[in-house]
Amino acid sequence: MAERNLVAQITVSRKPDADTEKKIMEFIKSRGCSDAEYVIDPNILGGIVIQIGNEIYDGSLRSRLEKIRRAL
Repeated sequence: MAERNLVAQITVSRKPDADTEKKIMEFIKSRGCSDAEYVIDPNILGGIVIQIGNEIYDGSLRSRLEKIRRAL
């Protein structure tokens, strides 16, 4: 996929370490992004939410807990 100069918005509960940042960059570049903008939001409890254009990849702990709650 060609880069379209998209900037991914990465929401995390705390700043990720260098190895995690590298993996995030690999993920977003594979989806056409050229850069990432980090937002620290302790309300997601843990995990990560990545928004690239209209696509949202929600791997947050809050989202996972909500899915479990709905399943019960």
